[in-house]
Parts: sequence; C-alpha cells; structure tokens
Amino acid sequence: MNERILALYEMAFRDRYQESFEDEFQEFFSEIMERAYPDGDFVRVRPWGNSGDEKNDGYLISQRTVFAVYAPRKPTASGIRAKIESDFNGCLPFWDEYLDQWVFVHNDREGLGPDALKTILELNRAHGDKVAAPWGREALCKRVMDLGISNLRALFPSVPSMADFVETGMEQIQPVLDHLERARVPGRPDRRPVPEDKIEYNLLSEATRFLITMGMQPAHLVRNYYRRVSDELLRDQTAQAFSEKYQELRGTGQSPDEIYWELRKWVGGIGPSSPAREVAVYGVLTYFFEECDIFLRPEEGQEE
Repeated sequence: MNERILALYEMAFRDRYQESFEDEFQEFFSEIMERAYPDGDFVRVRPWGNSGDEKNDGYLISQRTVFAVYAPRKPTASGIRAKIESDFNGCLPFWDEYLDQWVFVHNDREGLGPDALKTILELNRAHGDKVAAPWGREALCKRVMDLGISNLRALFPSVPSMADFVETGMEQIQPVLDHLERARVPGRPDRRPVPEDKIEYNLLSEATRFLITMGMQPAHLVRNYYRRVSDELLRDQTAQAFSEKYQELRGTGQSPDEIYWELRKWVGGIGPSSPAREVAVYGVLTYFFEECDIFLRPEEGQEE
C-alpha cells in the first residue's frame, strides 16, 4: 500500500486512540481486533446477567488470550494498579483453564507508568513468565497498519484518498480558514526565505513528512487565497496565532510529531470530519509550515 496513504490512516488511528474513552475505546478496540483476527477468532465478551463479563473484555481463541480494556478520562496510578490486579485475579476463577496470556489494553498515549508496569511484572513472577502483558498505542497501531485497505476504510471513513487531494477546492478550504480567523492576533510577520532543510531539522517522522508533502497540493489554494484577499493583515494575524499555538505546544515538551498532531486538531476545530475537510486541514497546515510560521528554522535552533 502507498506509504502516503498509510500515513493518513496512521494519523486517523491516533485520533481515535487518543480521543476515545471508556466504552467508546472498548468498542474501537473490538472493531480493530475483529478485523485483525477475522472468522470469529476474536470474540467480544459482553456483560450477561448477574455474572457480568467475568473480567473478560475480549478473547482471542487461537492465542488463548483474555483482554482487559481500561480507558478512563482521568487515569491515576492507584486506579490503574487496582484495575490490573482486580481484573487479572478476577478472571482466573472463570478463565484459567482457557488462558495462556492476559493482556491489559490502555489508551495512555505516553505509555504505562512505573506502578502499572511493576504490577504486571509482579503478576508474571507469581503466575509464570509472560502471562501478563500491556498493549498501548503501538501494539494497536501495528495491528491496524497490517489491515487491508477495505478494513482501513471501514474503520476510518473520513480519511481522504489521493484523488481527494487533487479534487478538493477552495470551497472546502474556506470553512477551515474561516474557523482560523477567530484565532487572529496582532501579527509580527517573518518574511525571511523558508529553509530547504526545515523538515529534517525538526526531526519529524517519515509519516509526518508524507502528510506535509501531500498538503502541498491544497496549500497552493491557500497561498492564492491570501494573495487575493483584501484584508492585508489577515494572513499575518492568522500566522501569528499559528506561531503562538506552536510555541505553547513546544513548551509542553511534546515531540515534533505530537505537536503536529495537536496543531492538526486545532486547525480542524470541533465537529464532524470528512475527506474533503481533512484535505483542507492538511493544506492549511502545510501552507503555514512552508511559510515558517510553525516549527523551527534551522538557524533559530542553532542560536538557542
């Protein structure tokens, strides 16, 4: 499959992984597993009567694996530890004879904390090496990226195709620019040329580089729009809002890829997405990246 298409789906996966909680996240996990392990190999387990789900959120028959899914909106170290212990110990009376591995699935994009990891290691020491294991973003992403295009389209219907990048016009981009106008702040434009090695200097992953490159097609529509607009301050004030948002995110210590993801969500705003709107968002992001209003210039980083 085209690497650029995969980059789009990887970004869509990140959206759902990091923005789904509780039952919504469990549904997302089950959708992934049913497509990754078809023909009934993965089985959803739902609560039934007084017995509930017997501490089993899903079962992979071929690998004799029980899954426990945990995705609270505000996780705590004590809460995760208690969840791991209660779900593992609670499932054994019902599933021990069918269990070779127990997997704790979570939606913490930064990974498990030390308390949670120690709890899993303690379970392994007490019950046998590798009986318990954590699954986070990378484990689920791998299974998603191994899916065929028909399954990916079913999971993420808002992901644009390459044709959408060619066919999207100003009609689709204008609502995104209108949304950004509300973020305008007094501008301090930087008119220096764009460094050729800006992408490399910012240590962006290959997938993010693909997204920036794909955004070049719709970005030229944004560039033409700002050339024609009568409000001479519009571009500079929007650019300054972009720059300030980038500096705010950079101050949190997030990686360049995480900052790109956060900027993409900021540009897209709240509301339903569609392939055309996604193309517009990527185009706007690429335009302001190329204009050096977001991410570092090489000489800036060398001066720090």
